[in-house]
Amino acid sequence: MKFFILLIIFISSLFAKGVLVDEKYFIDKNKSLDIKEIIKKDKVFSPIKKYSLGATKDVVWIKLDFYNNTKSIFKKRIYNRTAGIDLIDVYILKNNQIEKRYKLGDFRVHNIRDNHFRVPYFDLTLQVNEKAQVYIKQKTYSPMDIKWHIQSVEDFNSYYHEQSLIYFYCFGFFSVTTILSLILFFLLKNKSYVLYAFFTIFSIIYQFTISGFFYQFGIPIYLNTIFGFSGSALAMVFLGLFPLYFFKIKKDEFKMSKIIIKVLVALLGFIAFIQIFYPLYNDILFTTKFTGLFVFLIMLTLLIFSIRLLILKKEGSIFYFFSNGIFFIFISVFILVFFGYLKFESLFYYFFAIGTIGQDLFLGFALIHSTYRLRREHEKNTELLNEYSKLSLLGQTMVNISHQWKTPINSIYNSVNHIEIAQEFRDPTLNMIIKDNLKNIKQSTNYLKETALSQLNFYKDENNIEEIKIKDEISDVIKLIDSEFSKKFIDIRFKCDDNLKVKIEKNYFLNIIMILFENSFKIFEQRKIKKPLIYLLVEKTKNKTIILFEDNAGGVSDFIIKRIFQKDFSESSSTGIGLYLAKEIVSQKLNGQITAENKNEGLSFKIVI
Repeated sequence: MKFFILLIIFISSLFAKGVLVDEKYFIDKNKSLDIKEIIKKDKVFSPIKKYSLGATKDVVWIKLDFYNNTKSIFKKRIYNRTAGIDLIDVYILKNNQIEKRYKLGDFRVHNIRDNHFRVPYFDLTLQVNEKAQVYIKQKTYSPMDIKWHIQSVEDFNSYYHEQSLIYFYCFGFFSVTTILSLILFFLLKNKSYVLYAFFTIFSIIYQFTISGFFYQFGIPIYLNTIFGFSGSALAMVFLGLFPLYFFKIKKDEFKMSKIIIKVLVALLGFIAFIQIFYPLYNDILFTTKFTGLFVFLIMLTLLIFSIRLLILKKEGSIFYFFSNGIFFIFISVFILVFFGYLKFESLFYYFFAIGTIGQDLFLGFALIHSTYRLRREHEKNTELLNEYSKLSLLGQTMVNISHQWKTPINSIYNSVNHIEIAQEFRDPTLNMIIKDNLKNIKQSTNYLKETALSQLNFYKDENNIEEIKIKDEISDVIKLIDSEFSKKFIDIRFKCDDNLKVKIEKNYFLNIIMILFENSFKIFEQRKIKKPLIYLLVEKTKNKTIILFEDNAGGVSDFIIKRIFQKDFSESSSTGIGLYLAKEIVSQKLNGQITAENKNEGLSFKIVI
């Protein structure tokens, strides 16, 4: 039965019509044979069993036998889908004579390559019943692909036109995410955004290089080679560093994972670095074998790492897990096929792009989630800032009230004592004494009342913008502190136009002035300044109000002035929150800025609103 089946197949083949193609290959380990010698060694060629030979230093010859067994002219385009084959020589033989030679490959400069398209190709025309032998010599420093496809010129152009659209859609997507990430980095100063941006940039560079676009666009051979060999390594360097900054890993957390990631990142960075010098010794490029190994190991490490983060329910870990899962699956298949360990034809050439898009997309989700979380934290911190501002103001106010009330309370106490003594000793002028002291008590009590009301209005929780007279409001602050400052012989020189008005949140503005007075007061005491002086100037230019606050306390060092508005930073034993709070209020509540500099004999603060 089997015999008859084979016989039928054989007879059918005799009458079959079409273009018959026979594929064979030969590995020239000595890299010494030329086309004339190869033609004589026809028997050394073997049938092709797999199309990807992995990275090899040998020269590979492919032989394609064509026979046009049709009734029409055969005109097709023969091409290899792998763009990164470095040196390709094509010889077309008819009647045992070389009819045409093509010089292809990305290692050839553009002026000696026969076509500049992103994948190597040549055209073949056969008349009816005509035969041809095609010998293709290949040498590459990346994995060797010996599969040559046959397609009509129209279908070829249509296929690569559609492919170009897909790649440039990806390019647009990656470009937008990169720009947004860099903007967010400059706004938020979060390193994970810049790591994500550089991962995306080098992914674009690598993808467009191995797809042949950069060569087709005329990029110099050196840059094209470096991008193709080092691009993936550098992309993985930034991808490996990303979780260490995104999740803010502490020193005592994930020690082993961090060590493995850093070692692999260092190795990939080293390989990318030495490949820069390949013109000195081309075989350096064969280190791409180690690149594939280290990329696989770092992907596996990051996948395990993401699973651990997911178990611990770290913020954003769900997005990071999916990004690593998708990337690991697609890039693993890409590497295995690329190096010849797995046979996979149809969508293989898109696997790197698909894996990168998946990774990029979910990392983007993770960063969006992180940005949302930062916004919530910012809102929470703003609320805390408001509360702390109130408490700070209340504390400073109570201190000032206690100083202001000492004198009137003592005066009331003395008046009461005076009346009691006059009553006890039956003083004949008792009525006059009572009258005079009651007047004194009323004046002191009225002062206490006005002070209390002033402080109450000062502390009201009103965030509404209102128009105020700057001079009147600052003068009220000076009255509150006048008793204590006079005791220490602190001279306050205040200069402001009587009619100068500004629309502002009054309580926040006055709180800043109080903080600056309190800051100078502490420095005067600490340094025991003999003739302490504060100079306060307010002026308006166009649509800006400028407040200059200067003292003669000697200023501060350059080291301190760079950090003077930092939280919890203090030159003295104070909390260090005052000037930090002033800066936050000016920038967040008053839409202005505050700066400090050493000027004349002390420190000068400039507030621009």
